[in-house]
Amino acid sequence: MKAHIIIDFSRCAGRKSKRLFGSFIEHVHQCVYPGIFDAKSHLADEDGFRKDVIEETKKLKPATIRWPGGNFSSWYRWKNGIGPKENRKTEISYADDIIREENHLFGTNEYIKFCRKTESTPYITVNAGDGTPREAAEWVEYCNYNGETLYSNLRRETGETRPFGVKYWEIGNEIYGDWQIGAKKASQYSRILVEFSKAMKRIDPSIKIVAVGMGKHDPDWDRIILDSAWNYIDGISVHTYIGRHGYLDAFGQVLTIADHLRKMEDDIIRISQQKQPKKIFLALSEFGVWYRKGHKDNLDEIYNLKDALVFASILNLLLRFCRSLEFTHQSMLVNCLGLLRTKQDGLVRQTIYYPFMLFSNLTGDMVLAPDVFCESFSCRDYRYFPWPTFDVKKDNFQMDESKIPLIHNLPYLDVSSTYDTKSGQLCVITVNRHPEKDINCKIELHNIKIKNYADAFVVNGPDVDAINDYDNERIKMEQYQEKVKTENLQWNFPAHSITAIKIQTRNQK
Repeated sequence: MKAHIIIDFSRCAGRKSKRLFGSFIEHVHQCVYPGIFDAKSHLADEDGFRKDVIEETKKLKPATIRWPGGNFSSWYRWKNGIGPKENRKTEISYADDIIREENHLFGTNEYIKFCRKTESTPYITVNAGDGTPREAAEWVEYCNYNGETLYSNLRRETGETRPFGVKYWEIGNEIYGDWQIGAKKASQYSRILVEFSKAMKRIDPSIKIVAVGMGKHDPDWDRIILDSAWNYIDGISVHTYIGRHGYLDAFGQVLTIADHLRKMEDDIIRISQQKQPKKIFLALSEFGVWYRKGHKDNLDEIYNLKDALVFASILNLLLRFCRSLEFTHQSMLVNCLGLLRTKQDGLVRQTIYYPFMLFSNLTGDMVLAPDVFCESFSCRDYRYFPWPTFDVKKDNFQMDESKIPLIHNLPYLDVSSTYDTKSGQLCVITVNRHPEKDINCKIELHNIKIKNYADAFVVNGPDVDAINDYDNERIKMEQYQEKVKTENLQWNFPAHSITAIKIQTRNQK
């Protein structure tokens, strides 16, 4: 199969946020305990963190790590997770409909230590379910205030003399859903959102407040929030999960994420015309591939190569929204829908680990707009149908999927391109979504002068159903260097593969 990519250095789509590719941890399904924090493990460090998880997370370089939830945040009382561990009491968590015991051994200080150890930036979700603005403001005081006050002194008593400087705070989690403790209508939430923001920013005016959004899940929610709380927020979030059992249909579902983000961009522009001008950013604060497991199951989702290809296509898509998208948080880091899976004596890198690593490590700050000419495919178009329910046996939108219309002309080769203005490196990431055929591609570079070599990183495996398990990682990443002579490259992209090409240029931008 033939393809042609044209990358014109003069066509800039926008600047990528330094915080674009992040992850998410929550106190559910063995994510925090024992996936991250297990003081009894022989793999634990002096602070109780899994050393192997720390090491792999540092390789992944998540820009931010969102915590403590998720649904867990709508129940969480942060004060129960500070101070001497022997004084922390175990409670029943009623964050969802499964009985769990929370021992509070991983609290604010432990989370900050985890961010420091993994070189990630904190991003905290406060309790807007059964919590209060005062409680949230006191949390900001504990984390960020440097005066002689109750909560800043409590922080100092733990040995943390300097403030943590947590800049990013999301007010609640999926507060629109009846599965959430303290669920609220948009009008109710917008009122408390203003009060939370007022209280928290009076402690630290420099923090950024992120509101809960819904995207296309509810066409009116975001407009009500933006209209009512415009002067009190800095960003608005959305959550979306995708995944289908059918191979090509899974790629088509990536477009549902684009629909959410476009709708939210339009809402922001529309409301901004009536308000004091300011930039409201978007945060995709939970996203991932999730379709085999129901909510009540142990969410140890085991990903195959197809899921990795879909995940890479999502990341390509997110780069295209660089003008408005400030944060994304892949859900989750460990065990629960994880990039990593752990057991008592080791871990395994899931198939989606590798595309995350490529995008977080290699993409530059300037996003280009490549043209791609390639054979295409058709699949079901899920953009105009409701939020899916989860069914471990089959795809389930609670409707006859045979009536879902088709979308056409999706290219088998999915491409993004970025340029790093500091290093002068061009990065091209391609996903060959064809399950059987290699794609021989001409890459034509305009207004770019390159040097004589390219580094290639290829993620692939024996077939699209292949998985990584503890005793057999069948999906791996191969790295090699290729000589290049001109600005017209010829490259072969193997079937069902993800390829990142990094080229040193002579350009200065």
